[in-house]
Amino acid sequence: MSRPRMFRVIAVWPAPAPESQYEKTDRARVVALARKWAQAGATATVEQSIGSWQWRHVRTYRPPTATLQDESEPAPVAPPEPAEAVLDDERDMYERLMRQAPTSRDSRGRRPCRHVVNRRGIR
Repeated sequence: MSRPRMFRVIAVWPAPAPESQYEKTDRARVVALARKWAQAGATATVEQSIGSWQWRHVRTYRPPTATLQDESEPAPVAPPEPAEAVLDDERDMYERLMRQAPTSRDSRGRRPCRHVVNRRGIR
């Protein structure tokens, strides 16, 4: 029996509050809590378990920004994010993948056998 897919949300609050964490198999409940914490002022990160105590980043929810008092004044334009910062999550995912031990797999990505004795698989 495989382990059910787990999701977790980690919220980082402003200085005086500690980090909060919540883990559940219900993705909708985790995302709703992340949005609630983001509205309350925290930066909430939703992650999905990929096994072996490793987590894949799904989405980050940030607190709402303060509105400008004078609407005639245009909002400041932030410089575009460098391409390197965007690819960090993908690089982390590939680094974790490369750290895993290689296993033999068939064309569908499944393991053909769990244990091998005398060049024959025991299923």
